[in-house]
Amino acid sequence: MINKVILLGRLGKDPVIRRLENGRVVANITLATNDYYTKDGQRMESTEWHNLEMWDKQAETAEKYMKKGNLLYVEGKIRTDRYVDAEGQERQTRKIRVNNFQMMGSLVGDRNQERQDSGNQSNTTSGDMGNVMGTEDLSMDDGGDLPF
Repeated sequence: MINKVILLGRLGKDPVIRRLENGRVVANITLATNDYYTKDGQRMESTEWHNLEMWDKQAETAEKYMKKGNLLYVEGKIRTDRYVDAEGQERQTRKIRVNNFQMMGSLVGDRNQERQDSGNQSNTTSGDMGNVMGTEDLSMDDGGDLPF
């Protein structure tokens, strides 16, 4: 059986960070993805919201670098949490537990600008950012051609 999710979207708000008593750190992030379709000859847009959960080093990276509107590539698994609400009703919520992620867009642009300001005209950042984020080296884009 396979449980794998791949998403590319924008953060709906800044990450919410919690530090637990046992020293662990968790980040909760809301990610928006868009879908486009045609209805009666008119282009329509539908936005889907995803709740992401990152732990420990990933959460610390999210706290330090991620902001509302950032473009984020995510690989993870669907998880279901069950709980009992204040009225005693059993509830469940779904989220994406992030395994790997890559920040795209604005952070790369900021680093390119820093390099240009310091006299280094290099535009290559994907390997550089992969090492900073502790994730796989993925091709980066400024998001200019993306619909969201």
